[in-house]
Amino acid sequence: MMFKLWDAVEDAILTWEEAGRPHQSGFGLTVTPEAQWVWLGEPDGPSWTLPA
Repeated sequence: MMFKLWDAVEDAILTWEEAGRPHQSGFGLTVTPEAQWVWLGEPDGPSWTLPA
């Protein structure tokens, strides 16, 4: 499967706009041995998986 970076960027921007364009301090990052992802607001809020 090919990762389409620009599609992921567009999805992230739309989610950010729908959330009211929160400041960067509203984001968090979780990293585990299996995966890594960015989340908005709370770890179980909107999130984006990052390629490893």
